[in-house]
Amino acid sequence: MKEKFLASIFAGLFMLCYAGCTQEGFVRKQAVCPTIPGASYVGDQSCLDCHEEVVAGFKKTIHGRIADFEVVGLSKGCESCHGPGSIHAEDEDPASIISFKEISKGQASAVCSQCHTSGTLMDWQGSEHSLSNVSCIDCHRAHSRTKRLLAQPEPKLCNDCHQDIRAKTLYPSHHPIREGKMVCSDCHQAHGSFVTNLKTEERLNDLCFECHSAKQGPFVFEHEPVVENCAICHDAHGTVANNLLIQNEPFLCLQCHQFHFHAGKISGTGPGLEPAAITRSITPTSRHSFRMAYTTKCTQCHSQVHGSDLPSQSVPSQGGALTR
Repeated sequence: MKEKFLASIFAGLFMLCYAGCTQEGFVRKQAVCPTIPGASYVGDQSCLDCHEEVVAGFKKTIHGRIADFEVVGLSKGCESCHGPGSIHAEDEDPASIISFKEISKGQASAVCSQCHTSGTLMDWQGSEHSLSNVSCIDCHRAHSRTKRLLAQPEPKLCNDCHQDIRAKTLYPSHHPIREGKMVCSDCHQAHGSFVTNLKTEERLNDLCFECHSAKQGPFVFEHEPVVENCAICHDAHGTVANNLLIQNEPFLCLQCHQFHFHAGKISGTGPGLEPAAITRSITPTSRHSFRMAYTTKCTQCHSQVHGSDLPSQSVPSQGGALTR
């Protein structure tokens, strides 16, 4: 019976993997550059005859200023992306040149990947953008003179697709994106990375600690979620709760921690009591205690939630506070 169960699990995983590999994202990884049979390279001078303004503007871009030694063995200029232009120069037929309006997104990215294969671009093929049918030309303009050849400035470029994230940045607590002090690429690597398109090759926490180094420690008494993943308690894009917390206190803390030496412990609603006994045990004092338990922030006592060199201790005056 156990063997049959394991066999069914492995069969299900195989089917999921097979279905994923047949999706457009995985198939598109095999896309190759379009070709123009029989054409040869003639140089940018031939392009000037018809596309004078385009070529003149292109010469001022980062692509147009590439030196010969930077592309050894490859053609540079217009034909490096649009393919050899001898046939197009003769018949002026748009079909005899590579037009990025006519080729697929996978082919467009394949053209860019002829040169852009180093650094962070090495991770492009396995990135979420690539597997989601996003192409280089969806975000970049090869003839542009903007920073990083972006089609639009950040964060507007990212917001066009990531509307759910844009909505979070409008919450009361958020990173200063809409104030113009941060952009998406400060934390995210759009071309892919080891950790879900984030600019870190290790843990998510290491990215957060680049700005929030005071939360890193080392501490004698560490808070386990801080060591594991900041996103356990925080949503970096924005939240309704303060300090980017995914939920208000004390409800966030009570997901992992129980009441301790707190007014909530004497609320008269402990385990083992019958409903009638609970009703009899709730006095005006205990009702007040229960309200106090759910309206008191844990950080009023535990202010160093990210870690401390002191153990968690009760407040000296708490015993008196419970009798009020």
